[in-house]
Amino acid sequence: MTPKVKAKKSAKRSIPKVKEPAQRKGRTSTSRLSSKNQLTVPVDILRRVGLEAGDEVEFVVNDAGFIEVLRAPNVNRGLLNLAGKYGELFADFDLEAERDSWER
Repeated sequence: MTPKVKAKKSAKRSIPKVKEPAQRKGRTSTSRLSSKNQLTVPVDILRRVGLEAGDEVEFVVNDAGFIEVLRAPNVNRGLLNLAGKYGELFADFDLEAERDSWER
């Protein structure tokens, strides 16, 4: 006796459509200013512009009156603080006189 099992036909697979990432429920692109003047930037905005925790940002008001949030330039703040800390020590320093003394 032979079994009567039929082979299944292979189903045609459709190519899945690429979707943009769906926004999760409860997530919005808005934020409320806290009593301490702090804002929380929504994660989808951070990802879009490539900002991560610890990045420094700069706030600028443009000519149209909008606030722009820019990535702050990577500057060694410690060196700048050190330069400003001892500036008063050289208030009476005469650079021209010092240079003249080198030539002799």
